[in-house]
Amino acid sequence: MKKSLPLVAVLFISAIYACNTAEKKEATDKVTTETVTVTEEKPAPEPPYDPDPTDTIPGDQYGINSSSKQTADLVRLTLKDQLKSDLEKNIVDSLSRKFIFFEYDLNEDGKKEIFVGLTGPYFCGSGGCTTYLLDNQGNIITRFSVSRDIVIDKKKTNGFNDLFIYSGGKFRIVKFNGKTYPSNPSTLPALNVFPGDDLPRALNFVNEPYPWFTF
Repeated sequence: MKKSLPLVAVLFISAIYACNTAEKKEATDKVTTETVTVTEEKPAPEPPYDPDPTDTIPGDQYGINSSSKQTADLVRLTLKDQLKSDLEKNIVDSLSRKFIFFEYDLNEDGKKEIFVGLTGPYFCGSGGCTTYLLDNQGNIITRFSVSRDIVIDKKKTNGFNDLFIYSGGKFRIVKFNGKTYPSNPSTLPALNVFPGDDLPRALNFVNEPYPWFTF
């Protein structure tokens, strides 16, 4: 015949069990609270990339085709290579060591060509400024002289969009010859009407926010 434990012993064991259970629950609640606290802590979001911190335009307000850091680095390497001698001789003044760019797929091959606009006395005169057109690897397709505003027409010649480039006081019709565009727009036929507002404008920094990069 089994003997029952004394009432005092039963009460003592029950008290110890209840205490241990309370301690375990408290420890579990503490771990859960700490875990939730850690989970809720999130790093502060990084500010948007600002390609031109010298102006007052926020970085996220520039056009997607004119603000890529990767493209800017590619253009910078090309310009430094093309102008290496004059840069080493300090012939290129500080005002001229800036550029803007505009990316556009001119031949619909899925790769954007790059218009590069330059400024300063080294590149510009009364008729306009030097403008480069590069492929997506930074190779020069055309180096335009005395050019200003560039409008991209919907029509194509030899697979590339025709261009309307303002040069010599008029918009000129500039067509691809299979390898390049003519380098001096001022010698080409003038456009008799003003280019439509629905056509893409390249390097239009007067009317659109463009960041200026240095090289």
